[in-house]
Amino acid sequence: MKNLFLLFLVFITASLLKAQSPVAEIYDPPIPYVNSSLDWGTDLLVSATEPFGKHSGVYRSSNNAIYVAIPDTNILAGKSIVVLRSTNDGANWSITGSINPATIVPKTKMVGREDSIYCFFDYASTIYAWNVVTNNLYPFTTYTNVRDFDAAISSTLSLYLIIDLQPNRDVRLYGSATGGQTWTYAVYLTSTGAHPRFYMSGTGDTLLINYYGVNITADTISSAIRSVRYRESAPGTLALAGTFSTPIAGGVPKSQFQCVMNGGKAWIFYTTGLTGEIDLNCMVSADNGFSFGAPFTIGALPSRDEYWFDAKHYSVGVDLVYYSDSLQAGPATSQTDKLFYSFATYSTPETFWSPVAFSQKPPCWSDRGYIPTLVEYYNTGNDLGVVWVGQDGADRKVYYDRYAAVTRISNNENIVPEDYSLGQNYPNPFNPQTMIDFAIPKNGMVSIILYDVTGKEIATILNREMTKGSYTVDFNASSISTGVYFYKLVSGNFTATKKMMVIK
Repeated sequence: MKNLFLLFLVFITASLLKAQSPVAEIYDPPIPYVNSSLDWGTDLLVSATEPFGKHSGVYRSSNNAIYVAIPDTNILAGKSIVVLRSTNDGANWSITGSINPATIVPKTKMVGREDSIYCFFDYASTIYAWNVVTNNLYPFTTYTNVRDFDAAISSTLSLYLIIDLQPNRDVRLYGSATGGQTWTYAVYLTSTGAHPRFYMSGTGDTLLINYYGVNITADTISSAIRSVRYRESAPGTLALAGTFSTPIAGGVPKSQFQCVMNGGKAWIFYTTGLTGEIDLNCMVSADNGFSFGAPFTIGALPSRDEYWFDAKHYSVGVDLVYYSDSLQAGPATSQTDKLFYSFATYSTPETFWSPVAFSQKPPCWSDRGYIPTLVEYYNTGNDLGVVWVGQDGADRKVYYDRYAAVTRISNNENIVPEDYSLGQNYPNPFNPQTMIDFAIPKNGMVSIILYDVTGKEIATILNREMTKGSYTVDFNASSISTGVYFYKLVSGNFTATKKMMVIK
């Protein structure tokens, strides 16, 4: 059963694994993590072993580095969590920190802002806040019977923690202005809630909170989903900003849900159904999460399950990645099981663009709960990456795919062009790699679509909201046959088409 009931068992089992207090270690200089192999293509190897729980990651702009926390006892002997860092967009990784002793950690949650990076994790039903940069490690000692949690950071670098206690249904919210050393703010949210999730708005320091609530059903996941907002009134302190509501009714299994809020808009993503009939749905708020419109379906491909998703905001919208499973009998392949990427903008928040499959290896489901995680760069190119677990023969490994690597796009200069333009690809003819230059004088949606000589759409080279500038797309045609093709750029009212030739 692909639902969170199994994940709940993992959390409960982890609480039974009492061990010595965890100890954090920072590696300086970092110890190189030696990959057993380098994969051809954009699925970049992060770790050669399967995690025991939920991994997470963030991007730190000051040193252009990606940090990924992986709960795995196999990467380093005697360690339960290892933090890996890449300064070249996932091509190479080094170990920069770890937690010992070796035990099962079901979940991590990395949060970051400016130079502050924290990793929250569940260790024997106790939550810890670990500053990955300074190596300070603080236990949250108020409760040691935590079943589930979520964490966030505000613009004041204050930390916020929401917990779900077992065996009762208490959901409580806490704030810290001391990096997790002390938690001076506390609010008792509800006594009839479970598995809370929240999202700190990129602007305004407002938290949008969701949780299973009202009358908790026997399976929990068929419960209604509640929603409420809190706003930071002082560092480490929140104030209620609105009323509690129930945007998603109970009755239908909803194994995962998650909210995103920014730019005056808010989204609640959630799955419905069980294995064989799982769809990915969304509700949008145009008033900062006060009220939500009617639900609509994003992923509902025939004979497929769409689930295990992550979503985060970017400068002008929301990014979404999700797992699509064909339910086909036999071993998973890159054709049957895929990771899809899509997005929506603030101007049309209910319109999600055609999904693009970016994984080359088949993604994996497991009751260990290692849901794919988005890593937003928050740079001018609106870049992002995805950390996920894929099948490699008989092994399961952690991979990283970067959006700019998937589309292979780079910003050429910091010069704003006066006009739109589309260059001739070079080299041409080519096999299998070529580059395409283009320029846009205004921020806006940019698409480059490849067609064959009959006018049939063959591939989406680029489909993304972009900032004004000059760019180069590196296109790999290894999956298409020898022949003549046409690529068409559309941005605003501008269109241009060029011809290219593939020779193999």
